[in-house]
Amino acid sequence: MHSEPMKPRAAVAPFSARVTSLIAGHLERGRVGVEAVASQLHMSRHTLHKRLKEENLTFAALLEDIRRERALAYLKDRSKPLVEIAEQLGFSELSAFSRAFKRWMGKSPGAYRSRVA
Repeated sequence: MHSEPMKPRAAVAPFSARVTSLIAGHLERGRVGVEAVASQLHMSRHTLHKRLKEENLTFAALLEDIRRERALAYLKDRSKPLVEIAEQLGFSELSAFSRAFKRWMGKSPGAYRSRVA
């Protein structure tokens, strides 16, 4: 019996990578909601949370990672006001962004910016 050699299967990105990509896209357009992301994936909010839990992740953790990475990049542009950065990252107020940034980096966005630029 002659058998064909097995073709390598295409690597499938983890579910969290798809969610991260959708979160990033929503953040570009404004605020991010778990309902909107779940809807784009044609699943309920509950199923989205369950699938992320299988990878030991949460929606909030993915959103926070993206916000932190973008904040660090945005802060390199000294011409961009902090309030604009906060808005681009989906924070309702500069104070909320400042608290989150201090939690991530141990210092305020202004203090971080003055050290990197």
